[in-house]
This record gives sequence, structure tokens and C-alpha cells, in this order.
Amino acid sequence: MNKIKDSVKREIVINATLIEVWDALTKPEHLNRWYTKNAEIDFCVGGKGYMNHGWGATTEGIFTEIDAMKRFAIQSMDGDFTTITSLMEVENGIKVSIEYQASFLSEMSQAIKENMLFGTGQFLENLKSVYETGEDIRAKLWKGWIGITHTTNEGAIGTRVLTVKKGSVAAAAGIEPGDIIKEIDREEIVGYESFGRALNKKAVNQTVTLTIERKSEKLELSCLVDAYPVSY
Repeated sequence: MNKIKDSVKREIVINATLIEVWDALTKPEHLNRWYTKNAEIDFCVGGKGYMNHGWGATTEGIFTEIDAMKRFAIQSMDGDFTTITSLMEVENGIKVSIEYQASFLSEMSQAIKENMLFGTGQFLENLKSVYETGEDIRAKLWKGWIGITHTTNEGAIGTRVLTVKKGSVAAAAGIEPGDIIKEIDREEIVGYESFGRALNKKAVNQTVTLTIERKSEKLELSCLVDAYPVSY
């Protein structure tokens, strides 16, 4: 019996034609413009897709469903994870939906889900940028890092620190697990994604001020921004 699969989804609207967006998502030479460093695609049901996304990340799978100009699905080689991409014509262009389905999503930590959806959102924003303005913004993504894992602070603003990597700039700054990051250089941090976006705007080797809540106490810590540990 097949396990019931949970799902998470990210969407964006691209001001481009349906054929442009379909090609952007299905043809290697177009994928390389906004998403992949290298894509090898046999785009047919039963065909194999391999994508090197940069930053040390690769995915590989089998196309299990194709409905031309509407949707397609690719399943991981072990069959446990399915990515469904759907297109819909809307007033301002084409709405692109990326949905992940897997039986183990309910067991996945919120931090991992947030990281996965944030990454998907970053690439979808680059798709929008490339096809609406001609600018590839990948050089601006995942530049900086401070050495923490974190998750949106449930029920309140901020992002909660889960772990601090030994020897990281966060450890040197005195950040501790359980700290809630509320601001970076006075910019309010709403949750996981807003922290990632705010950090992306900072330069490597820049020192930032993090406003922290620790056991109801407000602290301000100076923290260096380190280079992301895996280069593009």
C-alpha cells in the first residue's frame, strides 16, 4: 500500500509567455539561465533528469507525469520524494507552483522545511528576475553565513536559534541555542525567511548588530558575516 504523502508548496507569478516559462522549466539550456549550473534532461515520461544547482547541491530523478504546458512531475531515484511543477495563466502572467510531496515530510523538522522552501523561493525569484529584467541574481544568493540553524519563532516575531556551529562567527559573537534573533542592524526579523533575506544583503566580513532575546532579556551582539561555507 502506498503511504499517504504530505506536501509543501511555493508559488510565484512570472510576467512572461507560457511557452517561455515552460521552456525555462524543461529545457537544459534555459534551466541553466536561472537555476542550474548544469542540467541533463530527457524530458519524457520515464526519462531521467539530473540537475546541478550549485552550492554543492544536485538532484536526480525520473519524470513520472507530463501534461504539456500545464504540469510535470519528477520522482527521486528511490521513489520517496516527488516534485510537481504546475503552470497556470493568470492576469499578470504565468503562475508557477513548485510542490514537494513525500511521506516523511510530517516527520521533517520545521527548520528543514523552511530551508527547503526558502531555497525554492530564492530560485523562483531568480526565474522572475531573468525573464522580466534579464538579470541573473544568483551571485547575490547564499553569500553570507554565521553558522547557525534556526527556525521561525512560533507565535511571535523573530527566528529561534537551534544550534550554533563550534568555531563559527556566531559562536564567537556569543550567540547561544534558544536565542531569538529579533533584528539585524535594526531591521526587524519576522522569521526564518526574513533573516535569510536580511543576511543575504550584508557583505562578507561586514560586522552586523543582532538584537537578541534571551530568557526575556534583550541583548545586542556584534557578529561578523562569514562567507557561505560552500561556494557556488
